[in-house]
Amino acid sequence: MNIYLVVFDWSTEDDADVDIEAFSSYEKAANRFNERIREEKSDMSWANEAFDEDGNVLEDYDFDECPPDSRLETYAYWTLTKCTNWQMKDYIAIVKLEVR
Repeated sequence: MNIYLVVFDWSTEDDADVDIEAFSSYEKAANRFNERIREEKSDMSWANEAFDEDGNVLEDYDFDECPPDSRLETYAYWTLTKCTNWQMKDYIAIVKLEVR
């Protein structure tokens, strides 16, 4: 049996934390993964300043992603770091674990 974790590792200049949520299916994990990304791109997060109106990443940010693939149930991630302040980072991932 497999479980799927959505890991959200973040830090700012004055705080840091890791949130881990477990799901019974890749589809549920992928939905939460995408929801987390939407939350980070909203006005409630520092990460929203990293994107222009068209969703393109601005110059002062390091961004990388590997979107979920429900067919293959692959490892997925979304990561953003502010180049002028390495303390400002977001990392969201889907991790598949086998439970015996």
